[in-house]
Amino acid sequence: MTVLWTVLPVELVLDGFEKGAVYEEAEVAGARVLVERVAPQQSRIVRLLSTAPADYLRPELQPGVVLTYAPVLAAAK
Repeated sequence: MTVLWTVLPVELVLDGFEKGAVYEEAEVAGARVLVERVAPQQSRIVRLLSTAPADYLRPELQPGVVLTYAPVLAAAK
């Protein structure tokens, strides 16, 4: 059991606590991963979903790695 001693009201301390994380599947470098959105253009890898054993040795696919998305501009025709 954890006790939190604070002068802040309980509503302020627990604000946002009931909101769960939003997870989504994505493909990163050819491997399926489960990511959690941390900012509008950033996600953190939560779990590797790939079935390829070699993917588990790749440092860019390890849980905790933050991915940054860059907007893709469509070419003018």
